[in-house]
Amino acid sequence: MSAVLKDLASIRNAGQPPEPTPAFDRPRALRKARELLAPSLKGREAPAYPLAALGALAPVAAEIAEHGQMQPALVGQSLMGAASLLTQGLFNVRTLAGVKPLSLFLLTLGESGDGKSTADAVAMASIKDWQRAAGERYQAERRQHAADCKAVKKGDTEPDEPRSPYRLVRDATVEGLRRDLEHGPSAQGLFTDEAAAMLAGYGMSAEHKSKTAATFSGLWDTGDLSVSRSMGGRIELYGRRLAMHWLIQPHAAAAALGDPLLSALGFWPRFMLAWPAPCEPRKDRPFRPELLPAVGTYWQRCTELLATPLPSDCSTLPTIELQDDARLMIGQTFERMEVAARRGSLQVVKPFALRATEQACRVAGVLAAFDRRNTINADDAHNALELVRYGIATWRAVIDEGAADPTGADALRLFEWLTDPKRCPGECSNAGRILNAGPACVRSKDKRNAALDMLAGAGLIERCDKGMVYALDPTDTQGGDDGTR
Repeated sequence: MSAVLKDLASIRNAGQPPEPTPAFDRPRALRKARELLAPSLKGREAPAYPLAALGALAPVAAEIAEHGQMQPALVGQSLMGAASLLTQGLFNVRTLAGVKPLSLFLLTLGESGDGKSTADAVAMASIKDWQRAAGERYQAERRQHAADCKAVKKGDTEPDEPRSPYRLVRDATVEGLRRDLEHGPSAQGLFTDEAAAMLAGYGMSAEHKSKTAATFSGLWDTGDLSVSRSMGGRIELYGRRLAMHWLIQPHAAAAALGDPLLSALGFWPRFMLAWPAPCEPRKDRPFRPELLPAVGTYWQRCTELLATPLPSDCSTLPTIELQDDARLMIGQTFERMEVAARRGSLQVVKPFALRATEQACRVAGVLAAFDRRNTINADDAHNALELVRYGIATWRAVIDEGAADPTGADALRLFEWLTDPKRCPGECSNAGRILNAGPACVRSKDKRNAALDMLAGAGLIERCDKGMVYALDPTDTQGGDDGTR
């Protein structure tokens, strides 16, 4: 029991509220609160990531995970996302339902400090270097175009404006994405290691969420866009491609993952999810990816793919076909998934399971294309199905165990408010005041009570008489939890 809690217990017997204690260390208390309230699989062990199933990407994934001291799932997702971005504009893939894009939507959950940004930086290094150089050339071309337009004589035709080269963006609205796909490359990627900005932004606000989800889903399905606006005119685009990889902290993802509308619209069921276990304590070991052989080979292949020109319409790209044994394996899995999703153990993740074999064909196609092959063999099919099963198992753990419940995020926001002297002087507040002045997410009785219950269960608050709530320091005042005392 912390010193604060002991003092509180002794004072409560006298019927008096506790005095604020100088031992309360708010920064350390908030760090501990984030740890205690972090969404988790609540005792269910996270599925083991099938690293070997990455095929040609497995050696580089293993190298980055080992030398960078990261979880393989985090690295694998980043590499698959990059490979999808690079191959989706060069090939399509044969699935059981016909020819589909190689576009993948990936979502990775990871705590701050677990290496999300580092893994993403290595996986995307060649693409970002290419885009920086292409952007510099583009800006020079725009300046030259402006000068050429000024020199055009009256009545002469102005030269065509240079076309945007950008393939990669960190944040986007539907309107901006449509513009980019109309005036830029036919295959692009929305990749961010701070996906909270996307999920909390304009495009995912209550009034725009359905439109955003439907647009993204349509691009995943066919790559076609058809829009008519009174002010913006008509947009008819065919054969566009969009790959996505969003990395986000579990706290920030909880509310969105639990959003029934996004699941009902089929938005989340198009994503392959990874939620690796938190990293073990790391060693003081330098990470120099540029010195790793497999990383160098991977970057070279990325550069080769970037050098291949993109078509204006990806609908007629060469198709990566299924070999007979791969077709049989995926067909058998399709039938098993149909039974499990509609009548069996996968009913809770039915929309995810029903897309399993299409996801597998896409994954297998990406891995084959990255490996310079134009057919999917039995090994490719087996590997892709293993990766998809991992994703479905992770979704099932999240949905079954309630890890997408936003109460933890609400509770953390309330604890921050309770301990903020600018909003709530001292370390106490009346529970009724929370409904009027507390964070917006807990200004209903049900949400407030759920958040207070979670805080009390975690030892972060103590409820006393007359509706008073006292914030507690959850850390041991005799020794730091951060290795500094």
